[in-house]
Amino acid sequence: MRAVVRTAVDGEAAALDDALGAPPGVYAGLLGMQAEGACVLLVAEVGGRPVGAGVLRWAPRDAAVRERFGALPEISNLQVHPDEQGRGHGTALVAAACARAAAAGQASVGIGVDEDNPDAARLYLRLGFADTGLRYVDSYTWVDHDGVQHDEQEAVRYLVRTPG
Repeated sequence: MRAVVRTAVDGEAAALDDALGAPPGVYAGLLGMQAEGACVLLVAEVGGRPVGAGVLRWAPRDAAVRERFGALPEISNLQVHPDEQGRGHGTALVAAACARAAAAGQASVGIGVDEDNPDAARLYLRLGFADTGLRYVDSYTWVDHDGVQHDEQEAVRYLVRTPG
């Protein structure tokens, strides 16, 4: 069954954390950003059950991307539950994010993909994104289910979808 994609609403952060296996607080933070107008948190559902989520940010997170592309909307935090992968839910989330950006007058959308994730890159390229040649290192911190902090670095390949 194909997912229905909708905008997340206040009060469902804990349910999203649980359904998607995210550490507590991940979706509360993203809902907070949405409330501030910095992004739109999209949820993919099948039969009313969350199976994936993604964020459409109104400006890129990384300085190198902002320097080159300005206030280009950017898809991030794209996640589909492992049991639901390969069923088109990621495609539905990307399509919804691109449609939302277009409705806001933004034809182009960017996405950073970890160089170690060729499957994701293939998906985005198939969906009309093109490699820009921009590479950078994304450094971030996250806290796991046990409260342990992890400092990560990813080599990122930046892709942009421009209709036409």
